[in-house]
Parts: sequence; structure tokens; C-alpha cells
Amino acid sequence: MRGRWTGLGSVVLGALLLAMACGPRASTGGSAPAPAAAPPATAPAAAAPTAEAAAGAGFDERAVANFYRGKTIRIIVGFAPGGGFDTYGRLIAKYLPKYVPGRPTVIVENVPGAASMVAANQVYKTMPKDGTVIASFNENLVLLYAQGKEGIEYDPRRYQWLGSMVNSPSACAVRTDAGINSIEEVMAGKQLVVASEGPGTTTYDVPVALQHALGANIKLVPGYDGTSRMRLAIDSREADSGCWTWDSMSVTARQWFESTPPVAKVLVVMGSRTPDHPWLQGVPAAENLAPTQEGRQLLALVNGPSQMSKPYAVAPEVPRDRVEALRQALAAVTNDPEFLAEAEKAKLDVVPLTGAEVEEKVRQILDSPPAVVAKLKEILK
Repeated sequence: MRGRWTGLGSVVLGALLLAMACGPRASTGGSAPAPAAAPPATAPAAAAPTAEAAAGAGFDERAVANFYRGKTIRIIVGFAPGGGFDTYGRLIAKYLPKYVPGRPTVIVENVPGAASMVAANQVYKTMPKDGTVIASFNENLVLLYAQGKEGIEYDPRRYQWLGSMVNSPSACAVRTDAGINSIEEVMAGKQLVVASEGPGTTTYDVPVALQHALGANIKLVPGYDGTSRMRLAIDSREADSGCWTWDSMSVTARQWFESTPPVAKVLVVMGSRTPDHPWLQGVPAAENLAPTQEGRQLLALVNGPSQMSKPYAVAPEVPRDRVEALRQALAAVTNDPEFLAEAEKAKLDVVPLTGAEVEEKVRQILDSPPAVVAKLKEILK
């Protein structure tokens, strides 16, 4: 288990610093209208969440408890059951009631579709905005917004981020019987057939970025509605390979690597450094293979969301005191000894960020060089 929150102090400090950095801003009030189209990455920053109460991480615990008592919080997971998002969501749902004032029931509801955009849009627009709905969707949707993709009805800057669970690069694994021994062979012309979900997911954006940054001969087979379906496709030889975050792959597909002989092996990991893991020994980092500066920048942009993987957020209209209560509750969960023991037993990585830290990561992605964002938009058409 790698680094974890050391307690609630980081949450309080992060929120205080955020309050000092954000000036006063107007409350939106009511449901947020859907933007006609996402602005380009060079557009001015949209207003942050309605937070006239951003005077720190304190909140009226009694009022929050009175609201949540007897209620049910739904974690809306944007993918099918059995994948990494679902696995983390269900473990969090088990422990979150312990720390939310009023001890509400917490359940997971799977709303797959459009690389989890369906879930992100519904939580932002139509689902209750009182703090009883938490979104769990693909972090790469922030990149989709930066590119102005159609169908987007959310603004990542206005979502109120509670935190994220993992800082993990994506990895591409291939069946050991596919006749491909290294990513260099794919760069030299051997075809790699990769199962994927759709644009806006790591399973799609990562192999496309590898195609263009490394010249890799990759054939995409899109349309799967989660990594669990992709694993089945690879197991049944519909595809040779899949690319998704290593924290998820190392858990949900661990039988590939633990079997004797292994069913699959990792060809490449995103980023500039290969994580220290026995299944990743000798695996190259993608940015070190890119022959051009543009290629390295492209790979770095695509890898950016993985630094805030498995994020959780609520709609802009949720009252700030409930947001702070949920932020502190999530922080407490990731510092809970029983939660950590269960996560470790399940081989789930827990390297969390606070809500304020996720907000900063979102800003960094949306403020990326326009030329690099434009290139990504071009290749992901």
C-alpha cells in the first residue's frame, strides 16, 4: 500500500487554502443549465461551485446529521458491475456511513453508457442535488470537456470534487499467446488488437495516443461497456490486448499475471516512470519511447487524468456544508484501518487526493497548451 491521507488535517488545510485562493462568487441557485458546447481549453475558467460558505472546512454537524438521518446516499458508478470503478465504489459504500453525520445508508447504482458520460451528465443535470447523489465517473471526461466534445452537459470546474482514490498510470497488457513480446515490436509494425470502451476513456484514448506518439500499429475494437467486458473479450480471444489504469488492472485482471504460465503480460505503461511492481519489471514507460517533444506532451496530457483516478464528485448546487461533510467522510474512510486492511486484502491501491487537490488537477488539465489539446482532439475524432 502506498501513500495515504494521514488524517483529516490535510482536508481542513486544503479547504482553507482553497477558500483563500477563490474570491467571492455568485451562487448559481437551482439546476445548472447544460452548456451548448464545452468551451475550448483557452476559454476563461468557469465559475467554481456555489460556495459563499467556502470559509473553511467547518460545517454545522447537527444540521448535516438531521438532513442525512434516515436517508440513502447513492454512488452513481458510470460503468458496469465488476470493473475497477465499481469495485472501489462498493468498498467505499461499505464504510462511508460510519463517517457521514446522521449515518445514512450508502448504496452503489451502476449507470453505464458513453464511457460514463451518461452518469456524469445525469448527476450534473437531473439527479437530486441535495447531497444524496455522488458521481463516480471516468476521470478522462475532463479531457473530453477540454476538447469540446458533443454530448457533454457538465462543467468539470463546477462539479464539487470530494476526492479521488488512486494516482496510477494506465498500462497495456497483451495475451502471452498473441505473438507480441514487446511494445517495440508493435512500433515496428506488428499489429496489436486492443479492446476498448469509447472515446473519453483510458481504454480508448491511451492506445490512440500510443498510435500517434509512438507510431504503434494498434487496431482498436471499441464498444465494450466496462473493463470487465473487455477482460472477457480478451479471455475469449476477441482481442489481444487492453489498456486501463494499472491499479484496476492489477486487481481485476490479476489472474492473468498470477497464473502459471501467465495469461498476459504488460507491454507499456503511461508516464515517464515505471511503477515498482513485480509484474512491471522491465516494462518501458511510454513517454521515454516517444521520438518527439510533441509526442511526449501528447502522452503526458493523456496521462494527466490518471493522477486523479477514481474521483468522486457532487453537483454544483449541493449545499457547501454537506459537501464538506462528505469530503471529510471520504478522507476518514481512506484513513480507516479496517477499510485499508480490506483494500489491501483485495489488492486495491489507495493513494488518495483531497477534493481541493482534485480541483487543482482539473484546472491543470483544462489549462494545458492549446496546441497539444488541439492535437489530441484531432486524433480522437
